[in-house]
Amino acid sequence: MHWRGLTLTLLGGCLAVFLCSMPMQAGDDAPAPDPRTAPGTPTDPAIPGLDPTSEVSQAVGQLTRIYTYQELLEGVYVGSELCLACHPSFETWKGTKHARILRRPDREFSLMPGQGVVADYDRNGVDDFLQGLDFNQISSAFDRFKPNAPVLGFSGGQYTITIGELTMPVVATNGGNGVWKQRYLVRIPVTGTSDGLTRSNYVSPLQYNEAPGRWATYRTDAWYDGSNQPRYGAGTSVETVASQNHRDFSQRCIGCHTTGTRDIRRSAAGEWLFTPYQALLFDPDAPTTLDYDHDGNPDLVNIGCESCHGFGSRHILGGGDPSEIVNPSELSTEAANEVCGQCHARVESVPRGVFDWPILDDSKTPFVPGQGEDLEDYFTDNSARWPDGIHASLNHQQYLDFLESPKPGFQFHPVKCAECHDPHGATTNPRLIRDVLVEDGITIPTRVEDNSLCLACHAPHGPFEELTKQQIANLEQNAQEIEDVVEAHANHPYGPARLMGLDRCTECHMPRVAVSAVPYDIRSHVFDAIPPEQTLKYQEQGGMPNSCAVSCHSRKANVFGLGIDPDIGNWTQSFDRTTARILENYFGPGGIWWDTADADSATFENLLMSAHPEDAEAAPSPEEAGD
Repeated sequence: MHWRGLTLTLLGGCLAVFLCSMPMQAGDDAPAPDPRTAPGTPTDPAIPGLDPTSEVSQAVGQLTRIYTYQELLEGVYVGSELCLACHPSFETWKGTKHARILRRPDREFSLMPGQGVVADYDRNGVDDFLQGLDFNQISSAFDRFKPNAPVLGFSGGQYTITIGELTMPVVATNGGNGVWKQRYLVRIPVTGTSDGLTRSNYVSPLQYNEAPGRWATYRTDAWYDGSNQPRYGAGTSVETVASQNHRDFSQRCIGCHTTGTRDIRRSAAGEWLFTPYQALLFDPDAPTTLDYDHDGNPDLVNIGCESCHGFGSRHILGGGDPSEIVNPSELSTEAANEVCGQCHARVESVPRGVFDWPILDDSKTPFVPGQGEDLEDYFTDNSARWPDGIHASLNHQQYLDFLESPKPGFQFHPVKCAECHDPHGATTNPRLIRDVLVEDGITIPTRVEDNSLCLACHAPHGPFEELTKQQIANLEQNAQEIEDVVEAHANHPYGPARLMGLDRCTECHMPRVAVSAVPYDIRSHVFDAIPPEQTLKYQEQGGMPNSCAVSCHSRKANVFGLGIDPDIGNWTQSFDRTTARILENYFGPGGIWWDTADADSATFENLLMSAHPEDAEAAPSPEEAGD
């Protein structure tokens, strides 16, 4: 870890001491100098036990070179590396997706999830950029754009994407952490700028879906016109790009992919120029060390400590005073959940809807956790939901789902996001699910796959009142008792750890109904079991999934002799309607397992016979099951 050669271990616990010893600079009431145009002179305070000419002192002086002392008192983001200097136990954060969303594309990290470019469509061990993949030469989702389909490349140490006449440098990757997808940020060659490139970064029309290993299109209308021809070519002006390309990362995305918003404004040409906070300590070789705004200085990109804990400068200037930093665990349930909700929500800024993250866009004032303000005052809901208006159909909506659930107002105790997720990454799974919970003084090892995560809280309440937390803490010794209780609740044979996930709490109460990369790869956070009647109720609106079908009775289980769903993304086919009607007999109005209303329901045999009167036991082919 370096500060122009500074070794992080030199910093140690001295940070608060030498920052507190900094004299106030003249001109504290003046605006912060722009480090690109007015670098100023570093302050070299006298630090007890440390050479005032050392690199550590010079690094500290850089704070007052970039910001006025008054700004530091009011609140400045200083970066996670400064936080970790005093709190090294949270180094696990570096392994989270939060810490590695945006990365500089370096060849040395090729095909390394969480570090480099991960695209390898033909699984030959060479990433598609290094291979020079030409979408004009293969059959793909880009066929309609031939002969101007994208061409991937690598030249002079730079990843590139060529569309028509323009070859664009890839300046950052977005995602590619081994689970969902990876996108690519580029600068577009234009006229009207000093270096011949756009100043902002634009999301290219390429998306690599990691699980299937396939390329997909992404917002191609920002890159191709109605005739499938490239919008931009040699001589395109920056004004043209700014007016036609609606995938400016600085307008659409950066607010949830960086630590703090220092400034954002529109250039005379119409581009959105985002000014991040500068990184003070950084590893120049790490792919997460990124100069987002192209001013020559590494920036605080990605979700760092201060994204959740608020400004670090006041905490440092206060000598580590805990009252000068936000501790989400001490916030109210509502405020603590807003810490996560500021990014895990599909929203528009207010009052004008300019940006796609919570910010007052008239004053450019972003939401800061723990400041006593309501997150909902900073956005309007722009979520994508199924026709019931409750369940998310797209990703980045977990917080809005959660608000629809009973969890924040749970009668036994209001639930916070961080009770199930560990934002510091001190877990063994990629989704930050806690592997240990302490409930009523009892330490409980937890996993989703064996229901212990859910039962750690739900025992001994409701249907699980016969179970104790001590039993959940000793799962193997109490396996039979737990199995009996859960089976009685779920009415299925117990096998949560098996591939089918029978009786696994999340398969019913957190079904995968939202889309990130492929249908369906994101779980609902409403925590209800979606009944089959919802699929039938909204047929005129395109239908919607139900927990039973989407989790098992479509792709996994052919219990009813209907075959396997030929199209999991279409909920209006005869397969889906017939399956829903059969499932209603168990979970629906008059259901024999879960009765959702006081009404009679047709029997299973009648439903099956009416669907296939010629032979109720014959399993139709997928073609016959579909419309």
